[in-house]
Amino acid sequence: MTPDQPETVSLYQQIDQASLSLDSSFTFQCHADLPCFNQCCRTPTIILSPYDLLRLKQGLGITSTALRERYTRQEIEPNSNLPLIFIDAYRSPEGGCPFLGAHGCTVYPHRPAACRLFPLTMGSRLTADGVEDHYFCRRLDYCQGFAGEAEWTVASWMANQGFGEYDLGRREWLEILLKAGLTEQLVVDAHIQDLFATLAYDLDKFRRLVFDPVFLEAYDAYDIKAEAMEDLRTDDLALLKFSYRYLPTVLSAEGAQKMTAVIRRSTRFFEVD
Repeated sequence: MTPDQPETVSLYQQIDQASLSLDSSFTFQCHADLPCFNQCCRTPTIILSPYDLLRLKQGLGITSTALRERYTRQEIEPNSNLPLIFIDAYRSPEGGCPFLGAHGCTVYPHRPAACRLFPLTMGSRLTADGVEDHYFCRRLDYCQGFAGEAEWTVASWMANQGFGEYDLGRREWLEILLKAGLTEQLVVDAHIQDLFATLAYDLDKFRRLVFDPVFLEAYDAYDIKAEAMEDLRTDDLALLKFSYRYLPTVLSAEGAQKMTAVIRRSTRFFEVD
């Protein structure tokens, strides 16, 4: 029997416990000898940022399109009305992360930011000074990792798990979502949602679009130099950062209409991987 799917997860959930500082300490040590090992991967709720998707598709050696189709599900974030991508843990009758193997995580070197942060969780909100992060410790009842002797601070745990690189790769996307959730006049329909999902979460489709002459003609104001274009052709991270420049533009009716016209005229965008 397929396990019940969780309610929609919001980036704006009310803080129901005291947040931790970067200097807050906790003990945690997860290893294969614990009877609860991998249990947290059986019912995960993992939001995948565009950077998470980039690293997973590189690690798996597949396209962004294939990654989304095989391993993820999409939900609409209720405040911004924009799409979020989740690891789909509910496709098989048994449930569980599709990257969970007999001996643990099969994509461990490329695991998403949320997996790296666990047992900590993070919530973010927009302030006058920018994005403000809050950290919490998620003490699952069955988790025996907290009985370990290894002591960490929030900062040392994030550094040990390589979280900083993943966090940096998603900051612009996160700020766009947070701003959209606070913009009352923003009207996001299904068409804008589709455009946002393509630009944010399907890097290979976006690359094909960028290298179509109709895109370069429509957005020539960006004055892309030859060396920068070569980076976009070969460097996924450079292309992702480039896509972040366009995400806010498709959130207006005028911007969405312009991007749609470009896509409709494009021949490369609709090529099959």
